[in-house]
Amino acid sequence: MADPTFVSRSPSRALNGLVSRISGYVSKTEPSVFLETAELVFPLVFNLGKPWDIQLGMKEGFDRNQSFVAGLFPGPVRVSCDAGAELLQVDVTPLGAARLFGGAAADLAGHVVDLKSIAQFSGDYDAIHDQLYSTTDWVMRFDLIEELLAPRFKSSASKQIHRSWHLLSTGNSIAQTAAELGWSTRHLSAQFRKETGIKPITAARMLRFQRARSLALQSKTASWAEIAAAAGYSDQAHLVRSFRDLSGETPTAWARSARPSAPRLHI
Repeated sequence: MADPTFVSRSPSRALNGLVSRISGYVSKTEPSVFLETAELVFPLVFNLGKPWDIQLGMKEGFDRNQSFVAGLFPGPVRVSCDAGAELLQVDVTPLGAARLFGGAAADLAGHVVDLKSIAQFSGDYDAIHDQLYSTTDWVMRFDLIEELLAPRFKSSASKQIHRSWHLLSTGNSIAQTAAELGWSTRHLSAQFRKETGIKPITAARMLRFQRARSLALQSKTASWAEIAAAAGYSDQAHLVRSFRDLSGETPTAWARSARPSAPRLHI
C-alpha cells in the first residue's frame, strides 16, 4: 500500500441521503497536514492511529483529538498528525445528522467533540473501534461501519428544514425558501438554526461555495468570472471573498492544491 493512501466510496442504498461518503486514510511514514475547506457534512471520524490536531478557522492553538465528530463550521479547518495516521471517516449529511443526533446536531456547530462523549456511541465506542481495528481491509471496514451505523439513525427529521435545504441548494433565496414553507424569514432563521446550528444565510453561502468548487473541478477552461456568475455570485470579487472565508485560500491557490487532485483509490 502506498503511503499516504486515501480510499473512499459512496454509501449503500440503506444510507443514501444520510451519508455522502465513507473514506479511509493511512500515512504510516509521513506527517499529515491539511487545510480543509468548509463542508456541509458532519465528519464522523474513527481514529485507528495517532491523534489529530485540529484548528477551526483562525482560532489560536490546536485541539488534540482521537475519534470525534464535528458540526457545521463556515470556515477552513487545519488538521495535522504525526506519522502513524490512520482513520475511517463517515461524512454525515445535515439530514443524516438530524436523524443520528436529534436535537444535539445543532449543539455540534463549530465544535469538535470526542465520540466517547456522544450518547449514540459512548456505550459501545470501544467495541466499534476494536472491530474496525481488527481488519486492515477497507472494503470490510466500510461494510462494517455501515452495518453498525444504520440502526442509529433513529431520530425524526423536520420535513420543513429538510425541504429548506433542498430549496436553498437549488438556488432559492432565503425569502423564497421561507415563502415556499409558509414561514416568515425570521421563523425560518430561528428554526433552521435550532435544528442545524447555523443560519440559513450561512447555509446558502456554503452551498454557493460548494457549487463554485464543483464547477471549477468540472471545467478546465471556464474563467473564475464565468464560474462566479454560474454559481450565483454577484461578481468575481464576491467569489474571491467567499473562497478566502470558507477555504482559507484564494480561488487560484485552492485550484493549485485541488487540481490535479492527489491520486485517490475509489472502491
